[in-house]
Amino acid sequence: MTNNQDQSKFISRFAFLLLLLTASFILLWAVGDRGLWAAEGRWAEINREMFLSGDFFHPTINGEPYFDKPLLTYWLISLVSLITGSLNEWTARIPSALAGIAAVWATVRLGKRLWSERVGLIAGWLLLTGYGFIFWSRTATAESENLLAVILCLAWYWARRDRPNFTSFFIFWLIAFLGALTKGLTAVVVPVLAVLPDLLRRGRWRLIFKPVHLLALVLALMVYLAPFVYASLSRPDYGESGLVLVFQENILRYFQPFDHKGPIYIYLYQIPLLFLPWSPLFLAALIGSLFNWKKLDERTRWLIQAVGVIFIFFSLSGSRRSYYILPVFPLIALWTANFLVEMKGERLERCRLWGMKVQMALLGLLAGAIFLAPLIWPLIRSRVEFSPPPGLMAAVLILGAAAVILLLAALKSNAGSSRRLSALIAAAVILLGGYFSILLPALDIYRTERAYAGELREKTAGIPAERIAFYPDVRSNMVFYLDKKTPVRVFDENQTAELKEFLAGPPPRVIIAKRRENDIILPLFPTGGVPVEIMKEPVHPWEKRKARKRRIAWFLAYE
Repeated sequence: MTNNQDQSKFISRFAFLLLLLTASFILLWAVGDRGLWAAEGRWAEINREMFLSGDFFHPTINGEPYFDKPLLTYWLISLVSLITGSLNEWTARIPSALAGIAAVWATVRLGKRLWSERVGLIAGWLLLTGYGFIFWSRTATAESENLLAVILCLAWYWARRDRPNFTSFFIFWLIAFLGALTKGLTAVVVPVLAVLPDLLRRGRWRLIFKPVHLLALVLALMVYLAPFVYASLSRPDYGESGLVLVFQENILRYFQPFDHKGPIYIYLYQIPLLFLPWSPLFLAALIGSLFNWKKLDERTRWLIQAVGVIFIFFSLSGSRRSYYILPVFPLIALWTANFLVEMKGERLERCRLWGMKVQMALLGLLAGAIFLAPLIWPLIRSRVEFSPPPGLMAAVLILGAAAVILLLAALKSNAGSSRRLSALIAAAVILLGGYFSILLPALDIYRTERAYAGELREKTAGIPAERIAFYPDVRSNMVFYLDKKTPVRVFDENQTAELKEFLAGPPPRVIIAKRRENDIILPLFPTGGVPVEIMKEPVHPWEKRKARKRRIAWFLAYE
């Protein structure tokens, strides 16, 4: 091996390591500094109750069965909790973050195998710095693990495509069904749809009828079914069937949705939004590829067809939400990277130049806005009641200045040069990475739920859970933060008589509701039973419209 080859190999390894280290920083730094958000509370609370009960096959929230999602993502959080000795926001989000890092790795590997190492690395950077990818990889839900399962299946398929033996088939199906144990059957359906265009070429579809393939499929399916079967047999009194919910949440919802009914065109605008800031380059790749379709190589055609099939599959579903389409983003990143590096042709070059100019303008506007925000803040501070936390404006200024400097350097390079692309990627790393790992955690001090729930936990430490009630519902986040060993009471709108009886019971009694429920709650208090303490969730000056949604806790005869 020559010195030039040694040097090239070293540079390639360094570039790959730099990408993974950057991914680790962006997805792991301060990942636990923010309070639980929306659905994250389900994953955290289910794990808390699993540890309390010692039962890891029958998920519950506030003591009620909750098998809407399969078990594997809960188990991954449990594993991290066992290793670290704690269960909190950090441990709840670690599996998603690690899945995101692994997805970047798998995307690079697939790009390298199908086209070139440069395509793989650029695709990895584009995926890593996409808004939707970072957001969901730093969120304690199953979206990141679902995305990882899909891209791992595709990477494995192309690595073993020409070796159709039992191992190749079994590992493909095992990855897919393990992915299905995180979120649902999309982890099986999407990879199958993605490889379908390749299978239909040159009669490759005949491989699926090989006996070893059918055996591999059956064995992987048994692995998938095992947790559901054990859960059903071990607790007949549990009250929910995991497999029934799989049918309802995956198949019935697809054809007869009962919620999440986004418009059929939702992904036409959600894909560009979730792929920001790289949407201009992707749109250029889309237009250029269609104009140059006949000159594209076979593998690039497969990639585009796979994206198209996945897009159609999710669009035809009756149930649509923005993040359902996330598994397609590694392929979109590969398509865009391939367009920037491999595709040749006069029309393609014009599309590339146009895409780079628009991309430069978009990132320039974003960087300029961030850089100028601290400078113009003194002019608008008197009109805005928001007070930024200490150091926030300095951090914003530094991030904006760094991005502006990189973009100014990019302007000196040729519009289609690799140096300009590198500068754009570096600017995106600073802007998106800084936003998620520095700015958002700093702003979390203004989110009131975690701090308020912590105060409630201290105030109610000596009060049995059965004497604490919520009206008319309770968020899983709040149950998690209260950290009671037994379920709290919840009274809905049709149980005001039962709530009145509860409030008249032996003291102490605690009722927690949103402020807009005051007119319903107050008349239910016992005659003369004036609360000795009222604890209100704070409302910041700029949140006056949300005041009625903030909670208030009444302590009756609190001793």
